[in-house]
Amino acid sequence: MIDKKLIVPDLAPSYFLEGLLSNVPNDRFGGTEQQNFRDTLDWLWKADRSKFACANDLHYLFHATSPVTWRSEKCDTFLSKTVDYWNNA
Repeated sequence: MIDKKLIVPDLAPSYFLEGLLSNVPNDRFGGTEQQNFRDTLDWLWKADRSKFACANDLHYLFHATSPVTWRSEKCDTFLSKTVDYWNNA
């Protein structure tokens, strides 16, 4: 998505994506790669992400002022762009 200029490079660093995916319940995985992707993206889109934790469980994943967390607006943008890309690919 970065190579296609759909998102800017600093929108979704890999460690924040790892944190995002670590909050997805295990039952969203187990199908084909395409089904896992759809199920995960759908769950993340609908989830209340306000209490998500980083992969290490030491910090919330999202916080408005913390220097070690992702901004929820950036996650919202990333998810929106990802849904658009998936639906139009």
